[in-house]
Amino acid sequence: MSFDPQYITGIEIPDVLQSGAVIAVVAEEKLRLSLRVKSSDRAAIGKELGLTLPVKIGATSNKAEAMVACLGPDEWIVIADKDKHSKLYGKALKLSGKYIMSVTDISHRNVALILSGPAAAETVNVGCPLDLSLMAFPIGKCTRTVFESAPIMLYRTSENTFVMECWRSFAPYMLGLVEAHAKAIKSR
Repeated sequence: MSFDPQYITGIEIPDVLQSGAVIAVVAEEKLRLSLRVKSSDRAAIGKELGLTLPVKIGATSNKAEAMVACLGPDEWIVIADKDKHSKLYGKALKLSGKYIMSVTDISHRNVALILSGPAAAETVNVGCPLDLSLMAFPIGKCTRTVFESAPIMLYRTSENTFVMECWRSFAPYMLGLVEAHAKAIKSR
């Protein structure tokens, strides 16, 4: 039986892919927490964590060097710098003894691909069925969707920049699709 060390150390994917009007960068490792919170406790829990948990599904907030996205009526994802891990996760765990809530560290599950450039929206749209016009998908919006057949979380950080969060195991597939779509757009 052969042993594949990449299984333990992670999946190797290029750090940067540039193809014409699109640049794809693999984001640095981040803390990712999945929070499930009763709506009546949302504001109190957010205050104790030092974060704003948005009310509207698809809305985001950026506070204390963390991005928080509302993904459902009782569900948020918190993405912050890796060095915030023990402090923020520890606070959330303590709060789970005080409130009816759940907190799950999903930091190692996801990888983020940052797509930027004038053709970023078009590149994402090749594999994603959403209307990515600024009016329909404004800066700061975040949602679950698909890219080709892979589940992603899509977040718009500027007019020409999108963050696609995907499961780590999908990252090479996703980057290959982005590269193929970007090359097809470039060759037109």
